[in-house]
Amino acid sequence: MNRSALIKGVLADVGLPVAVYYACRIAGLDQLPALMLGGLAALLRTAVVAVRLRRFNGLATLVAAGFGVAVLLAELTGDPRLVLAKESVVSGLLGLLLLGSCLVGHPLMYALMRRLNAENHDKLAEWEHMWQVRPEFRRVFTVITLVWGAGALAEALVRLPLIYGLPLDVMAGVSTALQLGTIAVLMGWTLLYRKRRADRAATKTQI
Repeated sequence: MNRSALIKGVLADVGLPVAVYYACRIAGLDQLPALMLGGLAALLRTAVVAVRLRRFNGLATLVAAGFGVAVLLAELTGDPRLVLAKESVVSGLLGLLLLGSCLVGHPLMYALMRRLNAENHDKLAEWEHMWQVRPEFRRVFTVITLVWGAGALAEALVRLPLIYGLPLDVMAGVSTALQLGTIAVLMGWTLLYRKRRADRAATKTQI
């Protein structure tokens, strides 16, 4: 999967729920059913992609489970904001998984990048060799995983007070902007970090 396809996929995953939500609100639906339909649209897209690629997506399963629990709690309490709070639960759990993977020596970002390049067998073989013999290669993925984990946790913590401090119709858009903004910052940092590491390695080679 190339970078362009990855970015388009992220935009679709994040943007679809809020687009459906506002379309439903314009059509006159109440906030809770509009949020539910937005979440269901996202889950449907995830299922279609999984079937098309014939690939199990653990993160999508986590999102689906979180959405189901959030909808159930929202129905029981009558508080539609719990559906938006689900985003913080998912981001928080993802952040903890990323950080925890570094503690056990298997950073998830390395596993993710291998999965995204699953069809490039030569690259995977090269990465496997470097993982075994080059500590600095392992360090790059560990640092990236740590930063993404911290970023996901920060996003989760920032969203929670906003959910109960802003009107729901406003927060639906703010939540999406927060997700996209966090992803954009983390992707930008990752590209810059990898470039600096590559430049440093090139300098050492010249010396």
